[in-house]
Amino acid sequence: MNAVPKMETPQAGARRLFARDIAEGFAPVALHCYADADGQPLFYRPRLKHPDGRKVIKPMRLDGLRYAMGEPPAPKEGKPLYRLPELLADTAAPVWIVEGESCADALAKAGNVATTSGGASSADGMDWTPLRGRSVILWPDHDGPGAEYADKVAGRLRALGCDVRRIDVAALNLPDGGDVVDWLAANPGGDLDTLPMLAAPAVRVEGFAPEPLRRPVPPPEPYPLAELGPVLQPAAESLRRVIQAPDAVCGASVLAAASLAAQALADVEIDGRTVPLSLWMLTVAESGERKSAVDAEAMRAARDHEKALAKSHEVELEAHAAELAEWEARCTDAKTKAKKSQGAGLARALQDIGPAPPAPLLPRVTVADFTAEGLAKLLAAGWPTVGAFTDEAALVFGGHGMTKETVTRTAGTLCKLWDSGTLDRVRAMDGATKLHGRRMALHLLAQPVIAERALSDDVLSGQGFLARCLLAWPQSTAGTRPYKAESLRHDAALGRMAHRLGELHREPLPLAEGERQELQPRPLHLSAKAKAAWVQLHDAVEAGMTPGGQFATVKPWASKTPEQVLRIAGVLSLLESTGAQEIDAATIGRAAELALWHLNEAARLAGTAELSPEVRDAEALLGWCHDTGRTLLYSRDALRLGPGRIRERETFTRAMGELERAGWAEPVEGGAVLDGRHRRHVWRIAPAPEGG
Repeated sequence: MNAVPKMETPQAGARRLFARDIAEGFAPVALHCYADADGQPLFYRPRLKHPDGRKVIKPMRLDGLRYAMGEPPAPKEGKPLYRLPELLADTAAPVWIVEGESCADALAKAGNVATTSGGASSADGMDWTPLRGRSVILWPDHDGPGAEYADKVAGRLRALGCDVRRIDVAALNLPDGGDVVDWLAANPGGDLDTLPMLAAPAVRVEGFAPEPLRRPVPPPEPYPLAELGPVLQPAAESLRRVIQAPDAVCGASVLAAASLAAQALADVEIDGRTVPLSLWMLTVAESGERKSAVDAEAMRAARDHEKALAKSHEVELEAHAAELAEWEARCTDAKTKAKKSQGAGLARALQDIGPAPPAPLLPRVTVADFTAEGLAKLLAAGWPTVGAFTDEAALVFGGHGMTKETVTRTAGTLCKLWDSGTLDRVRAMDGATKLHGRRMALHLLAQPVIAERALSDDVLSGQGFLARCLLAWPQSTAGTRPYKAESLRHDAALGRMAHRLGELHREPLPLAEGERQELQPRPLHLSAKAKAAWVQLHDAVEAGMTPGGQFATVKPWASKTPEQVLRIAGVLSLLESTGAQEIDAATIGRAAELALWHLNEAARLAGTAELSPEVRDAEALLGWCHDTGRTLLYSRDALRLGPGRIRERETFTRAMGELERAGWAEPVEGGAVLDGRHRRHVWRIAPAPEGG
């Protein structure tokens, strides 16, 4: 009869895993258990100590029937606090927070509720929410890392509504690095209630009247979904209703997807000028605004088309391999015959055979991360119509193509592609590449920090890359999105849009004679009334660019708006009729409403990205103070622990100057005692506004 395998005990696991350390003289002194709220062990941290003072503290977890080094994967909310069941068993008692499990155990042995996240660098990965609203006392080790640990934990706990106090360890006569265990050993039976606490000086907190650090940005107007027409409007409304993303995210996403489907089929022609139908969008939204969910639905037809192309490509590759083998055999045969006649007739024979059969086009319709060089290679070897679509614009703005060294040529290359469908690249390694008749639609969904960085880039603005983008920065819908028990899988409006865009994707490409990749889209003309309406809009926008005019601050975007109207109108026309030859006045009117909304967005946001470095630094410093609960700030505190961008004294001084001028900071005359010492340069910080 087979013996039933036994589960290894934690003690046996520790002896086995730390056998080498034990052989080197380390002695096991404790086995700390981290458990869940129900008391079930999650992992252990054995503690070993050497006679020379060295320590070994490493986690181990149960892996099957034996223990293995390391912790189990942390829950989404963070790792559990040490002694969590004890914390939850007495929610009325104050909680002592210390560094290290031994310190927590020592306080618990004395009858206190105590916990820790581990060592001085462990605060970030923990779940502190079990302490929400409780009274806590911080007792850090007597050293620099201990002070930083206490600062970090205090900020997190204040954000959870905790009443936070802190032991003045400098007044305990502890050695450098001294901790709770050291104090208890030196003061057996000592009264914890008499321990000195750090206290902020009595400085008034009323009387602040801060002004905004930047020009207040007015709220956006509602996105004109009704102007998207009978195909796109219902689909965008379904996305808004179920996913509950901002209306501009939904509207811009479906319009960009439609541009990708239509851009290869026609161009708008007006007075001898050709205007492609490619649209570029830059939509800004915070993380959590469900950009990805909207993009996935809007791009359903494009991705289905790409899958179909990939399947066809497999068949085409097999056929190409056979054709190539036949061509190579014919060339070999011709060379063999010519060899017998000392090469006579070889050139003519090879000419009759012709060039090698071209490889099938790469089945790529969409890209997310791209450079100008990569795009040139894709358009040279793949389909002549592509879309650059990503819900993480950081992949583009932070990628190789947008580095300080490459951003100029990337922006210049992309602008030519938008203007005329031409891509011109010259590289020492790859030679010259000049491609005509190409189209690229683009939709970059960006978080605010990425968008601000891009909008403040002189090259991207100066070369016109951003001016070719239709901007949208809608208000957040977070907090107003009750759960919707509704699936979009069979939504009729989205199904109709996907079907219609799929039809456009599958239309035969209009190619130049003798070419297999150079597009030659048919012309779309404006009716007489449509042209008159467009000219009127053109002149009105032009007048708005005069000094003091409505669009004077956004001339780059305004100068492109009349062309954007033509592009949008062309896309909307093809959506309603694949064979459309003319754009009517009603469609121009709808396109104008959409383009003007995006232009007004640019005007609304003007100046947002033009903040001085001092103001940006001041915003970062103020945000850090609010996030960490600091109502009093001294310079050394900010230089050691504050945001990385202000950790130089000159930068910090300029940022504080901005905060003082705006009324967010006020010097404390004579300084104050903070963190156990008198600080000469202290400011009191205005609290964040309600809901801010």
